[in-house]
Amino acid sequence: MRFVRIILLTASFLASFYGCSKKGEGALDEQGVKVHKPLSESTLAAYRGVPADAVLIFDFESLSELSDIVADTVSFAYGLLDPASALLKFNTLLLSGNKENGGAASSIKEAHTLFTLHYSSVNETSLLQIIDIEAQTIDINAIIGSKPISAKAINGAKIYSYSNGLKVAQSGNLLLASSSHICVESALRHLANNTSILDIGDFQATLRESGSSSCLYINHKQIGKLFSGSVTYGFLKYADFAMRIGTWSALDIGLSRRGGLELEGFIGSTDAAHFSTVLFKQEGALCQADKVLPASTMFAISLNISDLKGYLTAYGHYLDANKKKGSKDALMERVALPEISPVQWVENEGYDEIVSAFCLVGGRYEWVILAHKNSATLFHRLTGIKPRSKNREPSDFIYKGYFEALFGELFSHCSQEQWCKVGEWTIIGSKRAVAEFFSGAANKINLRRYLADTPASSFFSTKGVAKAIVNAKEGADTLFIALNSYYRARFTNSLKHKNFEYLTLNITPVKGRANAKLNFYASTLSDVPQMFEPNSSESGGFIDSTFRTDYGPFPLVDPQTGDSSYFEQSKKFLSISYRDKKQKGLWGIPMKDTIKSMADMVVLPDGRSYITFILGNKLYMMNRKGAHATGYPITLKYEIALGPKVLQSGGEYSLMMITKENFLIKTDLKGAPAPDWNNIKPPEFIRSMPEPMVLYGKEYLILRTVGRTRIYTSQGVEITAKNTNRPISTQSTIEEAREGYIKVMGADGKEFLFNLSSGRIKKL
Repeated sequence: MRFVRIILLTASFLASFYGCSKKGEGALDEQGVKVHKPLSESTLAAYRGVPADAVLIFDFESLSELSDIVADTVSFAYGLLDPASALLKFNTLLLSGNKENGGAASSIKEAHTLFTLHYSSVNETSLLQIIDIEAQTIDINAIIGSKPISAKAINGAKIYSYSNGLKVAQSGNLLLASSSHICVESALRHLANNTSILDIGDFQATLRESGSSSCLYINHKQIGKLFSGSVTYGFLKYADFAMRIGTWSALDIGLSRRGGLELEGFIGSTDAAHFSTVLFKQEGALCQADKVLPASTMFAISLNISDLKGYLTAYGHYLDANKKKGSKDALMERVALPEISPVQWVENEGYDEIVSAFCLVGGRYEWVILAHKNSATLFHRLTGIKPRSKNREPSDFIYKGYFEALFGELFSHCSQEQWCKVGEWTIIGSKRAVAEFFSGAANKINLRRYLADTPASSFFSTKGVAKAIVNAKEGADTLFIALNSYYRARFTNSLKHKNFEYLTLNITPVKGRANAKLNFYASTLSDVPQMFEPNSSESGGFIDSTFRTDYGPFPLVDPQTGDSSYFEQSKKFLSISYRDKKQKGLWGIPMKDTIKSMADMVVLPDGRSYITFILGNKLYMMNRKGAHATGYPITLKYEIALGPKVLQSGGEYSLMMITKENFLIKTDLKGAPAPDWNNIKPPEFIRSMPEPMVLYGKEYLILRTVGRTRIYTSQGVEITAKNTNRPISTQSTIEEAREGYIKVMGADGKEFLFNLSSGRIKKL
């Protein structure tokens, strides 16, 4: 899991602001390796403005390369962009080419542009934009359409602040812009002191080798700051591994196909303390796991081990260099059995591919380990005759901890209760999961079939030593729990616009280094791939795993003042705490129950605002000083799985909650049933809270269940109940069409019209 999060969180920042660009061009040498021209003075000039603490650097040969992502509503990043971002608005104006901007926008489009990510304050990261405008005269006020509200002189330049939060400065040929005053000020200080990121030898060598243009640079030593600004507290520990992958990584940025993003390049390191060196001596091979993994796989990482002794030696050196628990000597220790060590055991088994996967199996999400052993002998290879592989029935697995000792913490999540053999594959997991694989029920539709007609169909047909896949669309409930509330909201919003989002990573050794290729596939497919056979009971099996406890922080907006604050619960100690808009902790209170993944603010009749949340089966109202409202907490009649969501109609508040029995209920602030409300109990599992929507002047609730989208009146009466032949897809948008009809997309991917009053259906 750790490796997946590192991949996702590192690359996500590119998509979360802009997305994709066109790949830089370069000649190829006789071995097919790109040869770059020497760096120009213009390129070096731009980098002299980059502070040395940069976490990521996005290098674009020209500003115009961003125009596709700013305008394209079908791209991977659509929906990720924060419309309130001052930097986004600024670049939209720069790219507009509007003559009303004094002609500046059209003349600046071909300027060399950098975006650098920095840790700007406590648990916050900010982007700094650097544009080499050369000899151009830029009228920033004309571009923005307003005058600055303040100016601050520093190191011979002025930082201008605008009302939307944008900070802009100019130093020589460099134009600096950011939403963070600290980032602009730091860049000006570096320029004045003639110091920059170029003073770091590892980076300058990486820059010269990659050639700069259309490239993403990752500073692994600083990547912990990225984690601090983007993930929740419980996931900060995974930054440690990310910092030990390599020194600097350089990945060319390009469009793989419309809407998709491709990053390809190298991870720089020759030091045994960096994990990338563990893979150097392995040979790339075809991954076979897609044949056995179920279509419902949300995460999977596969390691192809062509030289087990070489791998174990390199992995031992890596552990020793980092003084990690489980050094190379520990690999020979007898973890569970006195007669055999992990190394001896895996050598005896002869596995050549090891997989850790997180799948939906039999109605639950399960971690499983899969290990492949090629049973073909020289005779089989020469004759082409396939060897017979006997299945082995499930039995207790007595080597628990061996995979973790040899291949890392990634293999520690699986329960490892039993194992079985199916063909050339050994399956390890819980009793129930192993039984599902052994019977064939787990993968009636395997991953190969699932991806066959999607943009990611060719991924498993390429060789590699390490492969990873993430089903971002279907795994969102589990995947995004790692992100803080801001980024979780941005990613959740982006998923509404596509019905297929997949992330793949392939790592291959090339000339003594690790070459990485990362692809984001985002599409609106006419035929959405299915995970389960039609009418299979598996398709309704999301119940056990849909709700993952979210501990916050939950952003709160005071209905009276509009001030923001934050409320959260400690996952480890269960204490609740409250922070003001500056993230300053105001109080913390110990608790014994777990929050139901939501918190909000209301104003009671006495005029004071209160935080409302549920712990265990009790409804709480607390003010911003940590005191209970009179009469609270209140014991609820239902066991709540998710809630409360606060609704307001006029001056009245109500609470919406999902019970463990799969009821969507609505109550007043005292937990009593709301008048004129019918509890909702759909046949399928309710996946999330409904979305309120006004259509033709009336209020409706759009409810996304596991199998379909259902539409209800504001009183809880379903208007899609009779629509059994053409269910509305869970990914469908809802749009007014004409004469009381709305335009929706069916579960088959085809759009049609639905009448809100009669329930009638029309073809488009």
